[in-house]
Amino acid sequence: MSHPDDVSPGFLEDPAAVGDLPEWVLAYARRERLFTPGDRVLVAVSGGPDSVALLHLLVRLRFALALRLGVAHYDHGLRGAASRGDAEFVADLARRLDLPCHAGAGEVKAAAQRDRVSLQMAARKLRQQFLHDTRRHHAYAKIALGHTADDQVELFWLRVLRGAGLEGLKGMWPATPEGLVRPLLAVGKAVLLAWLDQESLPFRVDASNLNRAYRRTRVRLDLLPHLTRHFNPRLAQTIWRTQTLLQDEERLLSRDAAAAWIRVSRKLAADCYAMDLEGLLDLEPAQQRRVLRLGVAGLGTDLTLTAPQVASLLALARSARSGGTISLAEDIRVARAGAVLHIFKALPDPSREATLLPEGPGEVLSPPGWRWRLVRRARVGEDSIPPPNAAWLDPARLTGPLEARHWRPGDRFWPQGSPGPKKLQDFLVDSKIPRWLRPHLPLVAQGGEIVWAPGLRLAEMVKLLPASREVLEITLTPTNPDTARIREILAGMRG
Repeated sequence: MSHPDDVSPGFLEDPAAVGDLPEWVLAYARRERLFTPGDRVLVAVSGGPDSVALLHLLVRLRFALALRLGVAHYDHGLRGAASRGDAEFVADLARRLDLPCHAGAGEVKAAAQRDRVSLQMAARKLRQQFLHDTRRHHAYAKIALGHTADDQVELFWLRVLRGAGLEGLKGMWPATPEGLVRPLLAVGKAVLLAWLDQESLPFRVDASNLNRAYRRTRVRLDLLPHLTRHFNPRLAQTIWRTQTLLQDEERLLSRDAAAAWIRVSRKLAADCYAMDLEGLLDLEPAQQRRVLRLGVAGLGTDLTLTAPQVASLLALARSARSGGTISLAEDIRVARAGAVLHIFKALPDPSREATLLPEGPGEVLSPPGWRWRLVRRARVGEDSIPPPNAAWLDPARLTGPLEARHWRPGDRFWPQGSPGPKKLQDFLVDSKIPRWLRPHLPLVAQGGEIVWAPGLRLAEMVKLLPASREVLEITLTPTNPDTARIREILAGMRG
């Protein structure tokens, strides 16, 4: 983080100043506090000029910065022999510099098809996961990335075209809480190329960087040269300085938004938050937008909300109708539930199958990931309550076999202690269970009647009576992360 009284010198743009590059990077790293003496730093190297220059510069500065370095390379496998050549080049470079090299590879095309995202998005996600996994497994403190001032300026225009707000236009941070650092963010690409040439340092060239099928390439090769030539010859410096100012503003505003987020939200479970709508709508419009973005970011996603998406979420929050849901990405949902807005990662589709429960003692697994354990025993006294996540039924009051399943239209339920039966849906509404969660709740049914809604209530018609002689104890345990999340979310809402 910059000091408030620092005056940014802009970025190093003139290739004629190539001799100043190492000292420039050293000064920037110190000004932005990118490293702590003794840091183990994993340098992400693709083989291209930016990352190769970054690696050589950090090798030269490692004693001044007191760093220990390692190299990481991820092979996306998208360019056949060229991709393999990149991996071999980086491995050889690491050997010549006597640095450890961590290599990874992935099936980007398969990931893109599975997640229904672009190849670029899939490649970025796989690469980021590889870098963070490598950092964690090998105890690196930071991951150094080769983003340059040119990348920062290109990102500004890409986000302008997409309709981003202040958070997007500010560009990339020099350092992030996740340990990413960008030592070249104040250096122009032309300077790096001139320095590599001066030092006779080889690098790889990715021909896809000239492919105008990508919007970023068109911005780099067409839009920016046109604006520079016809409107402002110092356009890149102007935009870069603007982003520096926006980052100063963002630091202040983000602290206010973080405090507001704490006031209006609570964490129900892993990947699920509840936001108080009255508190949200009492905020200033700018804070409302920021708080919504914080909610999505809290799910651990790299999704950046667009202005239209934020507008849709605010419209949902202001709507008089409850129950609406917005899908922001393949696995990110926002749903309105009464006076609350839920932000969560989507749950897998519930099974439509029913699983017959054993009549006597035994265990059975139902397809969505639940274990049902049944124990039948003589009743001892009338005190105490069932263990957590269990129900006590009177087996003499059952009229047929029990089955484990999910909600079905027409299901009836007579909650224990209530004056009479009602539709299960009405019970769930009364219990403030949101519409999006209802299909995922595990149930025990006897025909069309629900006898136990785990985490909620037992049915009146099967509860133990003073004259009951036997107890049927049913215990429910989640067996996978998805069902564990369902239980955690339900407990969070009930708590």
